[in-house]
Amino acid sequence: MAAPDFAGVADRVFVGFMAPLVLGGPMKTTRPIGSKVALAIGEERVAGDPELVSHVNLARVRRARKIVPIDRVENATPAEWALACAIHDIVQSNHPGFDGAFKRKSATKLLEMVDATLERVALVRDLREALSRHTWFARIFEITRTDTDVAWWVGSSHFKGEEPPARLLAWPELRRVNVTKTPRPLMEMPQAGGVVDAVRLGGAVAAFLARTPLTDLATCARGAPLFAWSAPTLGLVGSPRGHTMVTRALAREPRGAVDAALGRATRELLVKRAWKAAQIALDLLADRALTDAATDKGAKGAGTGDAAFARAAGALVARAKLAQTDAVALRDRPRLAAALEPYVASPAAREVEAAIAAASSAK
Repeated sequence: MAAPDFAGVADRVFVGFMAPLVLGGPMKTTRPIGSKVALAIGEERVAGDPELVSHVNLARVRRARKIVPIDRVENATPAEWALACAIHDIVQSNHPGFDGAFKRKSATKLLEMVDATLERVALVRDLREALSRHTWFARIFEITRTDTDVAWWVGSSHFKGEEPPARLLAWPELRRVNVTKTPRPLMEMPQAGGVVDAVRLGGAVAAFLARTPLTDLATCARGAPLFAWSAPTLGLVGSPRGHTMVTRALAREPRGAVDAALGRATRELLVKRAWKAAQIALDLLADRALTDAATDKGAKGAGTGDAAFARAAGALVARAKLAQTDAVALRDRPRLAAALEPYVASPAAREVEAAIAAASSAK
């Protein structure tokens, strides 16, 4: 059996998948890569097009500078090559070509190989690694497949992720041709003619996100897979500089959706009475509440549901911080306390207090 062409695969993956994932634009998947090649492809590997590498790294720097002031990034590490191959194969598992009587098992087998790849990729070891991985994978939930419906006066046809042949678009006025293009986000592909189960796909994406925790937190407002606190995300938020990075990343996302995601995930920690982990999550919510109180940019009203839980929890812990810290000037404390009061007095705050009391007593 011929040895894998690592250089050829690397060039195709970088040009067709990794670069567009960072820069935007059409992506082109190759054949499924698999675990063996994914784990070996990045050893001493640099993509073959220096100009494209330069453009990609510049875009990565711009992404990073939204969070921290840096001037350069390193080329992809072996772990980042492996992660890129993993997300490539996750996308490829939804390829319409697997929709056949003898091919459906192949899509599931491909996700099993993704699992094998991810198990061998180490969790982030430091903040530099967390930031670097995020600059590659921040946009994974922007991956879409464009489906096209073509209707004409005597028929219609549907194309999944493919351009319709020119003959079907010919003589549009005479044949009354109507073309409708529908983008299918990655997590919606199973419901749009995909083969793999939506739960199975969500599990693979969640395992991927565990290897890039800053991306996991920055995209916590996503619809699926639902954000849940994990050892990597808690470790990131639990360090002072990581806490700052996450706070800046979340400030760029829709406030209500982020509150709902963090509220739901933090409630789960408290219900499980994971008090040590919950303290880290509550500290993040408190800092968000204090920032909003100081800038008058918070949500107007306590709200309901998971978002209300997050705002109430943040306000309660922030109020305690005001009484304990020297970081806030005495003259500013009454104003901040007044801004927090609607959330502290909300019905959700009573639920938070009960949950905190139960979790802290079980420590």
